[in-house]
Order: sequence, then structure tokens, then C-alpha cells
Amino acid sequence: MDKRNLKEEILTLRKFKRSLFDLYWDGFGTFYVHALPHNQLVIGKRGLVGEEKETGIVLVFGPKGGVRNLDAGEEWIYAELQFGYIWEEVFIPWDCIFRYFDKTQTTLTNMKVFTTEQTEVFKELSSGEKTADSTRNFRPAKKPRILRKAISRPT
Repeated sequence: MDKRNLKEEILTLRKFKRSLFDLYWDGFGTFYVHALPHNQLVIGKRGLVGEEKETGIVLVFGPKGGVRNLDAGEEWIYAELQFGYIWEEVFIPWDCIFRYFDKTQTTLTNMKVFTTEQTEVFKELSSGEKTADSTRNFRPAKKPRILRKAISRPT
């Protein structure tokens, strides 16, 4: 695949994953996101632990709590998620999202994941566009604006 087609594929897939996220958020109540390990995936101070470093992490999104300050941006999802009693800032690049599914697994959507090398090629092609820092300590330049709050959604 040539570099121009790769850029178009990455942008199209990011948009598709974002649309699916919105669809699951609006239509399913509680749903799950399986994110594979990625150099820009940030799970607060907790990070990926144990087998998650190899297989990724399944994160829960839903209206009954555990999610606040949710923002689905162009390159990533930002949210504060609750792990036990601790709230962690989470940055999930669209490029590492592998799967969405609902509680009963009536719907299960698997998607392509881009490697770090493919994402780097994309960044080179998009040098004039604003892209995320590729370090492990990635943070957006400013606090994301809140688009939705889990507590505002009726059950």
C-alpha cells in the first residue's frame, strides 16, 4: 500500500471508529472497548498491567457511573475512568481500538489496528497538521472540552 492510500485509510478508519463509538454510546447503554497496546495509549498512572501489556485492555463505558469528562476527539478518546475507587485519566488513540461490543455481545465489531510504524508514516505525510506527541507521556495541549457526561443520559 502506498503512503497516500495509507493516510486516507487511517483517516477514514478513525472517523468510522468515532462514529461507531457515538452509536454504541447512544444506543447500548453500557458497552466495552478493547484497546490494544500502543505507544500513545495512556491509562492514567495505572498503565497496562500483567497480560494487558500483550493483549490490551477492555474498558467499560456506560451511563451508570465510572465515566466522566468524556471527549471523543479526532485522534483519540479522552475520559476519566474509574478503576476500583481510583479515577484515572485515559487517552485512547483511535488507531489502537480493536473491538467494540455490548454487554450481551449481540453486537461485536472488530476493526483494523494500525502499528506504530504505520502511524509514523501518517505523521510524516501530515507534517502540517496537528498530531499527538508519540511519547508515552502524551497529554493534549489543553484540557479537552466535555461533550457528554455519563450521568446526563437516561437509563
